[in-house]
Amino acid sequence: MLIEDIDLSTLPSVYLLEKSRLPNCIAIYFVSNSKGQILYIGRTVNLVERWREHHRFNQLKRFNRKDRISISWMVCSKDINALANLENELIQLYKPPLNWTKVVSPIRKITPSEIALQQSLQQLAKLNTMIFGFDPIADEELPTIYLVYPVYGKRGLSGGIRNVLKNINKKASSLKWKEYHTDPKSLGKFGYWSTSYNGIRIDLAPFQGLVHFMNTTYKTIAGVELMAFSHDQLEVFLENTSSELKENISCLDALEDDPIPIKLIDKYQSEEGKHINVVEVEPWEELEPMPEGEARVMTRQFLYVDGVEIEVCTNTNGKFFVRHNVYWWIMHKNKNPDPQYNNLIKNFQSAVDRLPTIRWSGYKFRFETIIFSEDDVEVESLLLPIAMFEDLIKEAKSNCTDKLREELQNGEYQSKPDDSANIKLCGWLHRNSLGSLLQTKNS
Repeated sequence: MLIEDIDLSTLPSVYLLEKSRLPNCIAIYFVSNSKGQILYIGRTVNLVERWREHHRFNQLKRFNRKDRISISWMVCSKDINALANLENELIQLYKPPLNWTKVVSPIRKITPSEIALQQSLQQLAKLNTMIFGFDPIADEELPTIYLVYPVYGKRGLSGGIRNVLKNINKKASSLKWKEYHTDPKSLGKFGYWSTSYNGIRIDLAPFQGLVHFMNTTYKTIAGVELMAFSHDQLEVFLENTSSELKENISCLDALEDDPIPIKLIDKYQSEEGKHINVVEVEPWEELEPMPEGEARVMTRQFLYVDGVEIEVCTNTNGKFFVRHNVYWWIMHKNKNPDPQYNNLIKNFQSAVDRLPTIRWSGYKFRFETIIFSEDDVEVESLLLPIAMFEDLIKEAKSNCTDKLREELQNGEYQSKPDDSANIKLCGWLHRNSLGSLLQTKNS
């Protein structure tokens, strides 16, 4: 029997919180929500024992607060190799989002694949990505939309592209971008990426001299508008290209109608009804405001990276933050910036909007009174989530020389005594994460 013929709706199932009712059997199991979306697939030689202390149970319980989660199963043979192969085939077929994430990831919701696709296309559009063309003829590959991004000699936007797509891949979503080829360093280390959605492949590649083809022609993919090659431009390009390339893209034509006609999920509108670049923030990224007159109680610890001191605050829910004055000292050598004179909230919002990620767009900056419980110290500060702080520090490479920027990007940077604190920390963060140094309740 083909795995595509398996009808999951006919399989036996139990409610997540009634997992003790699962049978003792060898099985492939499926974790699903009330809409039938498969969140996780696994295999086991003893189903009920596997779920006594399943490593995903607490994570799934959080989802169960808003949506009924169930476990269904398919009894299998004792052939362990066949069991593993079947599990892999089913994962590839259904692409359950939790199979692609670490258990420790702070996941609070599943991002639908169409939203992940639209968000990635929106960010690629900001980096001047263009629609090259569409090949509707499926041979060995799926029907393919070809996207291209601009490069100039050995320079280009490959680092920004890589950051955008890696941040999309961090989401708990079945849509994933794969870097299937990377040019050697001597050619610029440009990345080639692909993903697929609903039977259509999307290919993204670097394009030398793309600036000469940029125009006012726009087409849509999944409801997202991008610049596009016109039919005449594509014809001119193909006439002047090699016969080998012509053969490979013989069925390519300029894109006309949207091959993925889904409605743009518009989560952000201005007061006038026009679109603005603000994306709804996931709940775990935002702190609930304190009632007026109350202070936020936190603890703190100090990390030391290459001589740079970083104070990390922890709230009662175990979330980590860095205060604005710590960031300001590392970046500007000023311990106590003036909120009005330095336009702190406006400057932080502007800095976050420049980041090559949608993760923090719309984050609400506000001054809060904080009390550190260990020593009863009271301060007023803006709080930056620790991952946001890392993103902002890594942005420091944009102001470096070309040589230093390349060293930082490639992880080849070696700190020097005279280097500034932000450069030292930027170099370290391109290879590590502050989370590895944190003292937590479990460590």
